[in-house]
Amino acid sequence: MVGESPAPENSGAAAVPHPNDSAHRPPDEEVFARYPYIRLDQVNIDYYRGLLTHELTAGWCSECERWHTPLRPICPSCWSPEVTARPVQGTGTVHLLTRLHQGPPLVDYSTPWPLAAIELDEQVGLRIVAPLVDTPDALQRIGQPVELTWIERAESPWPAFRVVAAKGNG
Repeated sequence: MVGESPAPENSGAAAVPHPNDSAHRPPDEEVFARYPYIRLDQVNIDYYRGLLTHELTAGWCSECERWHTPLRPICPSCWSPEVTARPVQGTGTVHLLTRLHQGPPLVDYSTPWPLAAIELDEQVGLRIVAPLVDTPDALQRIGQPVELTWIERAESPWPAFRVVAAKGNG
């Protein structure tokens, strides 16, 4: 797609350093500089810090062991304050799909632009909204298995998903 270029292959969190690893943790100043159009705060900054290291995170509650998005200061299931941002696998299924004919002003999109709600494999109901890229129109449908990939927007990495290639054919 015009204005979106996939970053190097990385479909899971295991291959990248954890954002809490201080040797690879981008400082707050870098996160603010790379995402100037995002209203960053003490709750969501770790999500965007993770994006800089190509790591997709979601909220995890150590009390009830449930995932949630977006990040919140308390668990939406049990109201515990024991929540942290943890990496997710980056695999899931298209739960909802729409095709937009106008995108954000920072990106030159070709239309229609597929935007999907992806239900992540970690837990039923854990969803993230992201573009569907590198996927032919015929494979853009609800129920399709997808994997995480990365695109660049305004010189910063953003999560996107693409259909998982069929294995064993070729």
